[in-house]
Amino acid sequence: MDEAAVFDRVVTALDERNYEPLVHVPEAHSETYAAVLDRCRRHQIAIRGRYPDVLGFTDADRVFAIEVKGSTNLLRGIGQALTYQQGAHVSYLAGDGEAVATHANLLRSKGVGVIGVDGDGVRSWDDPPSAESTAEVADVEGRLSVRLRGDAFGGDVTTLSLAQPLNYLAPVVALDRYGPLSRDELVDVIADEYGFGAGDEALASARTLGLLALGSPQALTSQGELAATVLRGYVIEDLDDLRLTKADVGRSTVAEVHPPLAVLLRNSFSRHPEFGLLLDALRKEGPRIHFLDLVERLVREYPNVFLSAFCTTRGATRARELIERGETARLYQDPSVWRDVIRNNVLFNFVQQLKHVGVLAPETRSHGAAIDEYDPDEKPWIVADPE
Repeated sequence: MDEAAVFDRVVTALDERNYEPLVHVPEAHSETYAAVLDRCRRHQIAIRGRYPDVLGFTDADRVFAIEVKGSTNLLRGIGQALTYQQGAHVSYLAGDGEAVATHANLLRSKGVGVIGVDGDGVRSWDDPPSAESTAEVADVEGRLSVRLRGDAFGGDVTTLSLAQPLNYLAPVVALDRYGPLSRDELVDVIADEYGFGAGDEALASARTLGLLALGSPQALTSQGELAATVLRGYVIEDLDDLRLTKADVGRSTVAEVHPPLAVLLRNSFSRHPEFGLLLDALRKEGPRIHFLDLVERLVREYPNVFLSAFCTTRGATRARELIERGETARLYQDPSVWRDVIRNNVLFNFVQQLKHVGVLAPETRSHGAAIDEYDPDEKPWIVADPE
């Protein structure tokens, strides 16, 4: 039995089990796997540089990964399934039933499940007795949450592009005052009443934080409604009130001047799975963080967050290749590498956001020049004292 046939039958079995599968199919193979792609969404989530053929949550919210083969290349499939143990609660090898049966004892001894398929569908499904390691499972779990629970969050943390996070509350204030608006109407209101020309970026970031619902017209989520209630209680009832509040902050931080608003923003940030993992890494590494030590921790513990939040698009491709080749140390030890792959805005906009919401201390220095001029020894990140 060929791989495409096995793939189709595995997807059917997952649907019957009420699992939530995402699939990875290279664009060049889209026609071969058209039957699978008609039923499943794609993913771009790597585990140690490799993409599981199927990835998702079980009905018990455990992360599963499946490597799919036909009746050939099973030894390679075993190696890939073992790799996926690093980022999944349970890992499986699926293939032609007779072919995978010859490797079943080895796979079970290594904690890998076995899915056997024949012409009528999945005929055997042996769950793994245990997983040897789940070192990156929190990272993969967070990425899956973003991908599958798209109604709660509208994008990666990379879309949080503005240095002053009070701007992300402008759509909340406007919609709370006027009710649902079209995208263009909302952008125009923010420009006219808030005096802010980057309304599109404010909308994208509010959606990323789960404050705006997906779709049209623009409307608040339940989290957005909660934020609006907090803002009204802080006597911010229209966009001019928010503009004056932002002016009060000036060159200080929101956390210093308006602590309740910093708490509101920090809670909104922390609900996003990717940011939650970043916050975890920051607190583990603190209180005084050398930036390259943080990069090392992210690469080792939360590589997908590093790739999506810290890397340029081209840089993520290069970083993924290094991770796959086992050359991860170059990402934090080789200046020619990390200066090439990391986004410059991480050192400026992102640092400023973290200061405003009270994650980093006000004395943390951001870096607004070219990344080639950045010296991590001169500009440590300082984690703020917990409240």
